[in-house]
Amino acid sequence: MLSFAQPGILGLLILLPLLLIAAFLKAKQRRKKMEIHIHPAMLGRLYDPARRSLLALKHGLLLFSLAMMILSAAGLRIGSGLKELKQEGMDVIVALDLSASMTAEDISPSRLERSKYEVLRLINNLKGDRIGLVAFAGVSFLQCPITSDYRTATMMLEMMDTQLLPVQGTAFADAIYTAIDAFPDENQQYKAIILISDGEDHEQDIDAALQRAAEEKVLIYSLGVGTLKGSPIPVYDNAAKLVDYKRDSEGRVITTVLQENTLRQIAASGNGRYYRLGAVREPILSIYEHILHGDRQEYQTHEFARYRELYLIFAIFALFSLLLAVLLPETLKNKRKTENTAASK
Repeated sequence: MLSFAQPGILGLLILLPLLLIAAFLKAKQRRKKMEIHIHPAMLGRLYDPARRSLLALKHGLLLFSLAMMILSAAGLRIGSGLKELKQEGMDVIVALDLSASMTAEDISPSRLERSKYEVLRLINNLKGDRIGLVAFAGVSFLQCPITSDYRTATMMLEMMDTQLLPVQGTAFADAIYTAIDAFPDENQQYKAIILISDGEDHEQDIDAALQRAAEEKVLIYSLGVGTLKGSPIPVYDNAAKLVDYKRDSEGRVITTVLQENTLRQIAASGNGRYYRLGAVREPILSIYEHILHGDRQEYQTHEFARYRELYLIFAIFALFSLLLAVLLPETLKNKRKTENTAASK
């Protein structure tokens, strides 16, 4: 099966007919100008058929060389050895709180950065499981769909920041709904959500979301980030310089503390466990180990295990055509003139 590593580059092939049309119009315009000032008999000598053929061949080789360069850059390849991969694992979605309180620094370097570090450790320790990411604050959205491509998941994790969501708050129910909807339909079991937050819930009721999770057999674990003593919420300017701390309507500095009650309730209702960051040595890995005790599904993926790259063939054709076009003369010596000159000698 043929495919291209960089198919977008093929769009450059549109340049070929455009260049051809431009060259034709330019030659036609030049011919009209010469017909005005040059006698027709002399014009016939100037437009020697042999010379015109050589020029056409030269230009054709240049266009062919350009086409081969584009195909080479697009990375044409043939897939061979179609391989069926079978993997076992869970589908795990991490819902990460991106509310402003997650910038508090009672957990070094901050609640959010430490949470992202823990999620990165989870990704690096996955054993065939697929992972997805949900970002939430006052609203939620799917940051990374379920995937076994850990490199992509890591890249999407790095992009998660408190500026990502316009609505502040901590909408646990919305995050749970978004995570549940992100699980593939074919996977009716072996699903888990890891909810990471400082627990400052701004919703009154999440029972409906927990009920749906139970009906769809989704396990829910929660990880509390922050301290019971709390910390102010820093405010930074555009240059990432600390300028103040978040204040209430009366001008007093707001202290955000870890609120565990809702997180405990979510984990208990979701048949999972609650962990507090700092209370155990490796909380995120402890959650993962607990998930691994459950049965693991087997799912199949298909991919081309090997590719035969063809770009070098096109690169060679491009180079050969370019050299031939450069070395090809624009005119040929007149054979009769050469013979007359030799006879006179």
